[in-house]
Amino acid sequence: MVRSRFQGTILGKTYTFTAEESQDQMKAVLDLANQQLTAIKTGNPNLSNEEAAMLLAFNALSDQLKMQEARR
Repeated sequence: MVRSRFQGTILGKTYTFTAEESQDQMKAVLDLANQQLTAIKTGNPNLSNEEAAMLLAFNALSDQLKMQEARR
């Protein structure tokens, strides 16, 4: 599969991603990340963007492990 570049904004900062997924898939991931980060920051307004991103990553990895265990 061909790798392509995708630009998107997360919490006001623009990033460039390289991925094999489609532009539509990358936009969906970006939208979901922004929704979840907004929810995290709304529930914890004193968190920095970095702390919110760390919680999002931790939650995502936790969900990934649960899905892997469910497949066994």
